[in-house]
Formats: sequence, C-alpha cells, structure tokens
Amino acid sequence: MHKKSRLFIAVLVVSLLTLLQGCGFQLRGAAELPPSISPLYLQGMGEHDPLRRDLRQVFEGANIQLTSDQSKASSTLHITKQEQDRRVLSVDSRGKVVEYEIHQALEFELLDADGVSLMERQSVGSQRAYENPETGILGKDQEEKLLRRDLRLDLVRRIAYRIQEQFR
Repeated sequence: MHKKSRLFIAVLVVSLLTLLQGCGFQLRGAAELPPSISPLYLQGMGEHDPLRRDLRQVFEGANIQLTSDQSKASSTLHITKQEQDRRVLSVDSRGKVVEYEIHQALEFELLDADGVSLMERQSVGSQRAYENPETGILGKDQEEKLLRRDLRLDLVRRIAYRIQEQFR
C-alpha cells in the first residue's frame, strides 16, 4: 500500500507539471532573454561577488553566453551601484529591538558593444522584515544571511524580467 501511494503521488506530480507546462506556466526565475545580448559581459562586481554568481546562473539558464573579455561581448550589463542596509522597525518597552528590516538595492544599465545604452540606467530594490527574539541569537545571523540571499535573488530576477520586457 505504501508503494502504491508513492507511485500515485509521483504520477500526480508529473501530470500536474505537464499540465502547467502546456498552459505556458514557467517556474519562478525562468527568463526568456533575447539572444542578441549574447555574449554578455558582467561589469561592476568583483569576480567572487555573490551577485555575479547569481546573475551568471540566470543568464546561463536563459542560454545567454557570458564572456570574461569585454571586447568580445555583444552587450554589457553594468551594475553601477549596490546598497544594502538594516534598520530597526520596532522596539519593546525595554528598548530591545524586536524587529528589523533589511534592504538591498542596485542600479544597472545594459550597453551594446559600442557603449550605447540599450536600456537606460534603472534601479531595483527589495526589502524584508524579520523578528529578533530574545532567544536563538545564533539562528538570527543565519536567518539574516538567508534573507539577504533571497533579496539578492529577487533583484537578479527583476533585472532579467526588465531585460526580457525591454526586448519584447
């Protein structure tokens, strides 16, 4: 009986995914980017910047070739500014911070091989609030790191979406 229920669930999941694919649904993060921007050069971030890694994943997932040589690029995604901060949202009666808000933002522009703007400079930003309980202090650091990662991925998705919409 246990094996049958697993098989049933597996068949149900595959069927639902097939139905969703047939109706045009795309998994979150899937982008249809114009092949004309390939090969793409990423500028404005360090080689080991997590933002670079996440952008690389999204662009490669959309079949956009990346190059480390700007002279071979058809276009350049230039990250012109990055910001992140944390602010107190609320405190309790003893003055202890109960809730924080973290914020990340960046500005970017897309240029062609000659440095001419394909997309004017734009800003994207995202924020999340989280609680700061008196217990579990070690877990709070990890939670903030995970939230910052989620914010960064949200910014990357927004950049990809804006590029997709610009070239529709």
